[in-house]
Amino acid sequence: MIYVKYFLLVIKYILLVFLVSLSLLFISVFIQIKVSPNKIPSIFGYKPFIVLSGSMETELYKGDLAIVKTVDKNTLIKQDTIAFRDNKNYVVTHRIVDIIQKKGKKEFITKGDNNNGNDSGTVSLDNIEGKYIFKISGLGNVLLELKKPLTLFVILGIIAVFGIIWIILGNNRLSSSERKELESLRKEKQQKK
Repeated sequence: MIYVKYFLLVIKYILLVFLVSLSLLFISVFIQIKVSPNKIPSIFGYKPFIVLSGSMETELYKGDLAIVKTVDKNTLIKQDTIAFRDNKNYVVTHRIVDIIQKKGKKEFITKGDNNNGNDSGTVSLDNIEGKYIFKISGLGNVLLELKKPLTLFVILGIIAVFGIIWIILGNNRLSSSERKELESLRKEKQQKK
């Protein structure tokens, strides 16, 4: 019985560290959104983008979460996949197919892997959000779902249930006599070795 209580206590503290870390990340993103509402929030130089079209299939599918890293834009080369703002200010993730000089400045010609032709216009360095690094399949759909009021209600309910469980587990802390018993069991185990 004492091992079960000890195990639950360890799980509780691991969960607490995870939740505090997650909360700090959310606070960081929230502050970034408030300070610079026109910029995409970044966590250690990484930015998430939800893929909304199939233009990059078979690399990225609609509903994936593309993770993009802020990089030195001058180091980008042909075949790199980048996230950039188009002329309508939407973020697009496409592959660089050519690099040109326009009025003495480097610009990129891009194309979606699943598209027949190149994108219209070129991408300037100022419009680049970063270089595509990896994806989390399907997570974009989950995040889109989280915007819906019913989903938010369900999540708040789940958080409340976990909060109640947390309180119940909080009442199961090891007493000083149980700690002494656990310590003596450890000592016995060490002596047997």
